[in-house]
Amino acid sequence: MGPLLVAFLIGFVLALLLKGYSSEGFQVINANPLCSSCGQAGCPPPPDMSKYVLKSSIPPPATCPDMSQYMLKTQCPPVPDLSQYVLKSSIPAPEPIIVDNSSCGKECGECPPCPRPRCPEIKCPPPTVCPACPPCERTACPKPVVKCKAEESPETPVRPYLAPLNMGMFGNT
Repeated sequence: MGPLLVAFLIGFVLALLLKGYSSEGFQVINANPLCSSCGQAGCPPPPDMSKYVLKSSIPPPATCPDMSQYMLKTQCPPVPDLSQYVLKSSIPAPEPIIVDNSSCGKECGECPPCPRPRCPEIKCPPPTVCPACPPCERTACPKPVVKCKAEESPETPVRPYLAPLNMGMFGNT
């Protein structure tokens, strides 16, 4: 127990001596600088006053609109009865009126354009009657030949052994 205790004491003394040395070469930087006004660490920085404006320099908000210029919905005149009206798009275009001015000897200007002639009646030739198609010959399907499996397999004297399902060894190895 003696050498173990001596080794422990030597290690403890060396640790105390080397505690002050920093082997990595970093400088210790104070993360929280002292405040200039109170001398304590951790004070918030003073605000940037260039980002603020005086309340007196702000113009007052817009006033509410003059409500005497408005009226209530209940004071609106009633909507006209639309059953008395027709959509303009549903009225057909009027036919142009051609006036015969041949009896008048005065100069009356240009006549309106003549109406387009209507399409003539289409006269198609009478339909031709085609002869009836001859009946198609129906081919008969061949009769299916059914073969039983028992007929195909030859009889063998050897039969497989079927174990009963209630045995404990069935399916187990």
